[in-house]
Amino acid sequence: MEQLMIDAFMKNRKAWLPIPKCRFGERIYHYTDLKALKGIVMDHAFWVTKSDFLNDKYEFYYAFKIIRKVCAKMIPNAQNRKIFMHVLKERMEFFHGSAADQVLAGWYILSFSKAKDSLLLWTEFSQSQGYCLEFDYKRLVRELPEGTHLDGYVIYDKKKQHELVENTLCQILEEKDEGRKKLREKLFSEEKTVSAKELDGFMKELAACCFVYSMFFKKDCFRDEKEYRFIFWAFHEQVPGSREAQVIPMHFREKDQALLPYIVIDYKEEEKHSPICSITAGPKNDSDLAVKGMQYFLRNEKIVIPVRESKIPLRY
Repeated sequence: MEQLMIDAFMKNRKAWLPIPKCRFGERIYHYTDLKALKGIVMDHAFWVTKSDFLNDKYEFYYAFKIIRKVCAKMIPNAQNRKIFMHVLKERMEFFHGSAADQVLAGWYILSFSKAKDSLLLWTEFSQSQGYCLEFDYKRLVRELPEGTHLDGYVIYDKKKQHELVENTLCQILEEKDEGRKKLREKLFSEEKTVSAKELDGFMKELAACCFVYSMFFKKDCFRDEKEYRFIFWAFHEQVPGSREAQVIPMHFREKDQALLPYIVIDYKEEEKHSPICSITAGPKNDSDLAVKGMQYFLRNEKIVIPVRESKIPLRY
């Protein structure tokens, strides 16, 4: 993605992407294993996975189908629809596809949930073992690097997904620019036609938004996860012609004989007020030992965080 595109996106992201967010005072939950927990608690750092290496590899394609349906409904001229969808698909695949001919960069996702002590999430993320960290949303947001992320609820309702895409498309077209007004008239006309060249500038902005939507849209069957996501953008190489873009190192971890790219996102802990409110041990057979061991560990490190045992009566 070009630096100008990033600048435009970051400037207008609140207007273009009205994704529902947590309120200050609310709690969010992060299910993880012991190794990751120690890094979060001791190093004040999250390992954030690249978006196209997440478990559900069909998220991108699901969101693109939603976007295609919305655009097909809004654009009456068949030729305009064809050109529009071709350019949009090309742009979105630029973000989603190979970085061989691009500046090495990417979107990264850090997942939380609004579900506390959820059997579904214990099973999905830690095989009924592991731990669940309870975070104070307000403290966490204030302690993350400023201006580095988007966050919001994952949206499962198809009607809401359609509304968000439609509103975003209209808002970008309503920019107070003479060329943009003419493009709007042509695009929504039954007789006039547009060219791929005319769509180029507008499509850079729309594709960026639609790609972000692809990371916040999921099928309704995943609704019980009650997922809340933080999305980070990172450049891993210097952007040609720009001295302002910060280069963030890409790291790799092993999973199932594959290498998964991730970035390290640090959070600051102000005056020993941790954003972590509590730690819950998973509902495994020896969860009482997991609680006791974690309590000793935290006390030894002089960290004050309550540790609890899951209330789910799982025994096997």
